Amino acid sequence: MAGRRLVQAVLDWALAVGVGVFVALGTGLVTIPLVRWGFVPPKLILWGPAIAFLTVTYACDIVIQIWIPLRRGGITPGMLVMGLRVQTLRGGQPKARAYLIRWVLLTVDGLLLGLVAVVSIVATKRRQRLGDLVARTLVVRADRVPLGR
Repeated sequence: MAGRRLVQAVLDWALAVGVGVFVALGTGLVTIPLVRWGFVPPKLILWGPAIAFLTVTYACDIVIQIWIPLRRGGITPGMLVMGLRVQTLRGGQPKARAYLIRWVLLTVDGLLLGLVAVVSIVATKRRQRLGDLVARTLVVRADRVPLGR
């Protein structure tokens, strides 16, 4: 299960970063003529795409980790591919607060290139990362454990 969760996390991360890169490239393409025509300072060629990348990647991560699972029964795009879902310890669908807690604690879980999350998943009885422990959620196989009502 730890391997599935690792692949799922990489897929979700890659989606957010990919959208951020695409928007940063578009920002750069718009900025270059504006600098040449003298409408904006030359520093904007570097800072415009960088700010666009960080802002869009951050916003996409929020959408992927909170909004999509809240609307789609606990499934992020990466979880859809890997056949996983998030549920409460009682088997129901988590509330927005639980997804927010899980997302905030991704920062801690991601320390040391995700080693903190991997150790937590391997060491806990229910295979939970720190975000799951605090939010009182589980990541389970979507095809084997139906979401409780």
